[in-house]
Amino acid sequence: MPLPLVNPLPSIGQGASQVAGGQGGVGSASSSGGPSFSNSMLNAIDSLQNTQAAATSQQAQAAAGQGNIAQAMITTARASLATQVTVALVNKAVTAFTEVMNLPI
Repeated sequence: MPLPLVNPLPSIGQGASQVAGGQGGVGSASSSGGPSFSNSMLNAIDSLQNTQAAATSQQAQAAAGQGNIAQAMITTARASLATQVTVALVNKAVTAFTEVMNLPI
């Protein structure tokens, strides 16, 4: 029995911009003219997704005998490190948010 196909998820940046209300919402530039924190975070997450996609692609090519195994290993290590850093940053942000929420009023 064949498995049904799964539709791909939309890009993190696309979904978040819709939630933020498009232009002028949470994701718009700050009053100082620089990029907002939410835009910076979305760009970082998109970059992480691109790194992971590149690693997956190179792994598939190496497994098929068409790619360079050494390059696939390097790209995989970069993707793994980027994921670990992202998880650590998210954990620190959640801890900081929890501490702020627990401050007495």
